[in-house]
Amino acid sequence: MNPFFMTMLLVGLGGSAAIWALYRPGLSFLRPWWTLGLFLLLPLCFTVSNVYLYAFPRPVTRLLAWMGGLWMGFLYYAVLGAVPVILGLLIGWQGHMPLFATRVTQAVFVVVCGLVIGGCWWAVHPVVRQVTYTTDKPIPGPYKVAFASDLHFGGLFGTDYGKELVARINGQQPDLILLGGDVVDGELPFVQQENSLDTLKGLQARDGVYAVYGNHDKRMGTAVVERSLLEKEGIRFLVDETKSVNSWLALTGLDDYLLGNRRAQFQPEAGKFNILMEHEPRRIEKASEEGYDLYFAGHTHAGQLLPNRLITRKMYALDYGSRLFGKMLATVSSGYGLWGVPLRSGPRPEIVIITIQPEK
Repeated sequence: MNPFFMTMLLVGLGGSAAIWALYRPGLSFLRPWWTLGLFLLLPLCFTVSNVYLYAFPRPVTRLLAWMGGLWMGFLYYAVLGAVPVILGLLIGWQGHMPLFATRVTQAVFVVVCGLVIGGCWWAVHPVVRQVTYTTDKPIPGPYKVAFASDLHFGGLFGTDYGKELVARINGQQPDLILLGGDVVDGELPFVQQENSLDTLKGLQARDGVYAVYGNHDKRMGTAVVERSLLEKEGIRFLVDETKSVNSWLALTGLDDYLLGNRRAQFQPEAGKFNILMEHEPRRIEKASEEGYDLYFAGHTHAGQLLPNRLITRKMYALDYGSRLFGKMLATVSSGYGLWGVPLRSGPRPEIVIITIQPEK
């Protein structure tokens, strides 16, 4: 078994047992010992759905992926909630107020369940984020760029998800579509069996569809095959190269920073409006210094679960949103999909639409 998923399994089993023991005194429905078995079974769903994808029929695998992912989200918040639960227990025991400890535990449990239910709804209701960029370059405008990153086709998301994505993007009538990496979650053969990538051939834009690699695209060693499949669907990959999209616009696409070439050299084309796209938002300042006009990245998921964004804000110059760096507008998306845990408690999943317009 992959060491990562072995670690996740051990953490899930240990954490589930600890949370069961901690919350049990305040929640009467956890008093029967068999409930511990349920707490230990659910983290197994997460591991099985990620490691043994082909052991069950596809609907069963997808069900296990959702059950295991939701459980890991519940466990995450239950661990955070352990602090007030422990305080409630200590105060209750010392003050001989068992009812107080019980009420604190029950309140925390309700909040945790609310975060899981609300986070799941939030995660499957994407939005379209509209941004306008005004340039002094002589361009025919307005010109609309659609950017979607972190699609993560795999155990959680398949064909219907792809169809909805395509319909939402096409509904914006973009002139150019950019896919910012992590198109596939990792197991490309699993995705191929469902033909969910075929949905992307429905993407429509006058100047085409371009993509870059993300770390998930490359970590299983199937990136070349994925590129071949998607290019048959009309999606052009850029790997440390620049292409002229039309007579006035050039696009630079960089290889994945984590698993690709970190030392790639890049510079804008003189006299054109220039866009740079990569997966991890690692080279924002460098792109601004080189003179790019627009920059796109994803990867961060904006932390996905609160309070993780406190970490991603420290890791990147921009972890989410759109901001000017000099004259360059940088956009980092929270992503359209997600990995592992189908919850969001930060920014919602999104498609970003940048409308470029010339100065009047």
